[in-house]
Amino acid sequence: MQTFSYESIHIHYERVGSGQPILLLHGFLEDHSMWNSLDASFTEWGFEAIKVDLPCHGLSRFDGNSCSMADMAMCLNHFLNDLQIDNPFVIGHSMGGYVGLELLRLRPIRLSLLHSNFWNDPESKKRDRDRVINIVKRSKEIFIREAIPHLFYGENKQKCRPVIDKIISEAKHIPANEIAASTIGLRDREPAYDLFDHHQIDIIHGEMDPILPMDLFESEVAKLGQKPPIHIIPDCGHMSIWESPEFLITTLKNILIK
Repeated sequence: MQTFSYESIHIHYERVGSGQPILLLHGFLEDHSMWNSLDASFTEWGFEAIKVDLPCHGLSRFDGNSCSMADMAMCLNHFLNDLQIDNPFVIGHSMGGYVGLELLRLRPIRLSLLHSNFWNDPESKKRDRDRVINIVKRSKEIFIREAIPHLFYGENKQKCRPVIDKIISEAKHIPANEIAASTIGLRDREPAYDLFDHHQIDIIHGEMDPILPMDLFESEVAKLGQKPPIHIIPDCGHMSIWESPEFLITTLKNILIK
């Protein structure tokens, strides 16, 4: 792992393969290793995978009160400048997609949202985030054990049990104050409807996503003036990289190689 620092933010990252760069941004409570199973595919397709631990996750520590999506994007913008990378592909899973949208405000990228969205939290969801912050301060392990399995579609939980246990085990190493800081960042993020008027943003969505149900997803897409390319993964929740890996690989190949 290599390290890049910008002001008070430090990120660890790994580069795999060679060719056209593709920046991979994981989701909440995850880290760069979530992408490991795709290394061979990216290499075969002629890409260099740049996998980062976003602030407050993995090995990337952060000492602020709010780990905002905009702050993470600003750090990544300087990171890409440091690597002299222009106009990369970016795939953002869940929270990583929110960071990708903020990064798109700062520089040209070719963004794919993987089980992510472009609207801000309604007041009810913000109250849920506040409850998470309070729970994490009392017992982060209880929250982690309950939150991770809920990301998977019910029928897929059993086959993905080893992965679920691994994510839970690794997430326990994140300091409670950093989980809270990330949750504040998620709660306070800005909507990004406007970006779709000027950029092509691919969306990959799980048909049975318990976090982003189809009726909500479809109602938000209907608000967009410019409709994006949408790729639906059947019988899949929020975690297609484990729930439906072959379908995800085919979908990514169709997006990346045209």
